[in-house]
Amino acid sequence: MKDSILKHAVINAVEHGGKADVQAVLKKMIAEDQAVKNKIKEVMKEISKVVNEVNKMSAEEQKKRLDAFGIKIGKKSVEEKYELPELPGAKIGKVVTAFPPEPSKYLHLGASKAALVNFMYAKKYKGKFILRFEDSNPELAKKEYYKIIMDGLKWLGIKWDKLDYLSNHIPDYYSTVEQILAKNLAYVCTCKQEEIKRKREAGDVCIHRMQSVEENLKMWGKMTKMKEGEAIVRLKIDIQHPNSTMRDPAIIRIIDAPHPRTGSKFRLWPIYDFATSMLDIWEGVTHRVRSKEFELRKELQQHIQKILGAKPPYIIEIGRFNIEGIPSSGRIIREMIETKQLSGWDDPRLTTIVALKRRGFVPKAITEFLTSTGVTKTEAVLTWEPLEAENRKIIDQKANRYFAVLEPEEITIKNLPKVKFVESPLHPENKKKTRKIDVTSKIFVEKADFEKYQNNEVGLINLGTVILKKDAKFISADVKFESQKIQWVSEKNVKIRVVMPDGSTKEGIAERNVAKLKVNQLVQFVRIGFCRVDKADKDIVLYYSHK
Repeated sequence: MKDSILKHAVINAVEHGGKADVQAVLKKMIAEDQAVKNKIKEVMKEISKVVNEVNKMSAEEQKKRLDAFGIKIGKKSVEEKYELPELPGAKIGKVVTAFPPEPSKYLHLGASKAALVNFMYAKKYKGKFILRFEDSNPELAKKEYYKIIMDGLKWLGIKWDKLDYLSNHIPDYYSTVEQILAKNLAYVCTCKQEEIKRKREAGDVCIHRMQSVEENLKMWGKMTKMKEGEAIVRLKIDIQHPNSTMRDPAIIRIIDAPHPRTGSKFRLWPIYDFATSMLDIWEGVTHRVRSKEFELRKELQQHIQKILGAKPPYIIEIGRFNIEGIPSSGRIIREMIETKQLSGWDDPRLTTIVALKRRGFVPKAITEFLTSTGVTKTEAVLTWEPLEAENRKIIDQKANRYFAVLEPEEITIKNLPKVKFVESPLHPENKKKTRKIDVTSKIFVEKADFEKYQNNEVGLINLGTVILKKDAKFISADVKFESQKIQWVSEKNVKIRVVMPDGSTKEGIAERNVAKLKVNQLVQFVRIGFCRVDKADKDIVLYYSHK
């Protein structure tokens, strides 16, 4: 496998100015062998290692390696664009897709993929994409979640043709329940929850299943005055069905909590399978792409649609993916926030869109990463590297460079020439735009650099070559090619705080130009990594993105 990785890394490097990209190599490996998806973590480590080696090679050495593989490439290279598989039965202008989040948590990567793929399919077939809030549980729905989900989708470039809310359709649900009861396809059950669960597991018929249509309609009329938990409406299907979701499932229950959109107007709320099935009918949804976790519910949802004479939409289930070690469950994240294990939904350890945005990931990097995971049922646990690689490709081109030291070690350069500042490019690919960096005889370097290179010649980037020690000796204004090059900050500096991906905060110092930065600006601290400016007043705070 290493030879194959090396081959694709060298090709990618030669095609892109000498720098191979981890994500691009991964895509090639997956295209070559789909089994790679099942061992992403292991493969990514090897790819990162090989890409790092290739990127250290000279252009001449990279071309020699390419020749050794017997590969010839042209001068220009067009990066491959991911194409969605064709949708069965899809017709141009007739496709209607939907993304139906529950407004009970912040949008995260996994849900964003479902939204993105449904949006892309609607665009591909010149159809319609619906954003639908399935807010049928007033105990979990909150106003802030509606807004944060919409803001996240807009930021990612996902636009909907129609905005809908389940809570707008409650009278329609009530009418449908009456129809189903009148057709003797459902019944009102007043059993305790424990008894319902026990009988469903055992395949035992509920006594209320034998009630007449008249009795069921009468009890339905009384449900609005019953207490929470006293009654539910259940479909008549098959209590011994091998798929447990088909065993006389509930479709309506009583909830007394006030709803963020309707207040206390309604007390009877549709349950998920009934709720989403009906909205697919009413909205005319033709195709749905959703997480594989709903696979067992497909049979029940199609049954509901069929008994009402509707054609079920075509469903595509896709495998879930998680970033290794990162929680995505709303329940778990809420608990971790309440117990102060996380600072909030935008904690840098999370993959919520607000957290990624705060860390400095850009929309295009996120959408490119999401589409690269494909539309398959394969489930995967990924590392941060593929997402970081996509982001690096984009922000590296526009992030200005600055010097910062996170663990300062003070040194004094005794024989430093009398200069007030040195000029350094803001970006290595644009030598014309420069910044002035203050110079004093007292400067600070990283403690780790000081310990590693003490008593050796080092190049202080754009300042000169010194022998590194507490009383450093200035050798030359030139930075020797063979010297280790390190960043530095003079005693004329500003204090910064950098919030790291693990949630910890590092306090350090940076060149004074950093005080001029604006909130949301993306920068690269030389030899440290990319950061996003979070606060830019007297208290300068940045969020660390990645190297």
